[in-house]
Amino acid sequence: MWRFLGTDSPTSPGVLIISDHNDQPSTGFETPRSPEGINSSRELDERFVSLIARHQLPLTAFLRTIVRTASDVDDVLQETNLVLWRKRNEYDPDRPFANWACRIAHFQALSFLQSRGRKPHISLSEELIEDLANRATQQLEQVDERVEQLRRCVAKLPTNQRTILQSRYQHNVSVIELAKQLERQPQAVAMTLYRLRKSLKECVERALQVEVQP
Repeated sequence: MWRFLGTDSPTSPGVLIISDHNDQPSTGFETPRSPEGINSSRELDERFVSLIARHQLPLTAFLRTIVRTASDVDDVLQETNLVLWRKRNEYDPDRPFANWACRIAHFQALSFLQSRGRKPHISLSEELIEDLANRATQQLEQVDERVEQLRRCVAKLPTNQRTILQSRYQHNVSVIELAKQLERQPQAVAMTLYRLRKSLKECVERALQVEVQP
């Protein structure tokens, strides 16, 4: 089964896909490909994977309205990811991805509960599913804007400060190890990281306030 795991990076938050198989899973939708079409097909697959990865948090929030326990939500989410991948050739790029993905997640959640002889937490109409998906899309747009502003704020930092952030949050270097590399006390490095986070937060908030001003 594939599992999507978030990475904690101040500049480029992303998602890692871990598969139990060496090759791509069989989807039932494969068609013969000409050599010149391989790169194009791979690009489309990569874009689709990015869409799935980008919608993990909204899908999780959506599933929590139907499934009660966190472990069950995680199980249904992973199954939903697989179904989305298998049905990738059915997705219409002209339609909002969140609406399509939430409908599939809804079906997977109902199937999951039925298999265990349980009822959904609440019953969702088509209108409510679409409304929840639209809200998820709006939230994603807000997150995307914050991420873009964060990248700009990080880019303004001196090189040595960017290096510290990248070491800690992108390469997962511990504070103790980072202190050894910088020949500083761990407490001092921790305080530096705190001040950098606070500075970046203020920078992002200022940028967002400027954008909303008439």
